[in-house]
Amino acid sequence: MDGRPNRILVVDDDDAIRVMVERVLRREKFEVDTARDGFEAIEKLTRNDYGTILLDLMMPRVDGHGVLEFLQQHDPEKARSVIIMTANLPSGTATAKEQPIFRVLSKPFDIQQLVTNVRECTADEHR
Repeated sequence: MDGRPNRILVVDDDDAIRVMVERVLRREKFEVDTARDGFEAIEKLTRNDYGTILLDLMMPRVDGHGVLEFLQQHDPEKARSVIIMTANLPSGTATAKEQPIFRVLSKPFDIQQLVTNVRECTADEHR
């Protein structure tokens, strides 16, 4: 694990959202990896360390809940670096209460708010 706090993993099955978030974060000087679903995310999480994980909940193969379960089993502290991006806020809110995640953003979200949240999460990672 490389331990770089400015490295971000964006996990979303919606190509437009994933690409937009990746481009915005790269412009903000973050290193960004992406995954199209939870299965790809888990593969990347086993090989890399991320300062922040932006995670959609509703995805094919392995959903966001499956990624959170993986983190709880393998790296529970890393769950505190997850920002959930969800169109289903009641589900996301329940997840936030059950798991020690950083934040929940409701889709559609304000992109500047997303950047602010990522900066706060990576700053938290330095402490």
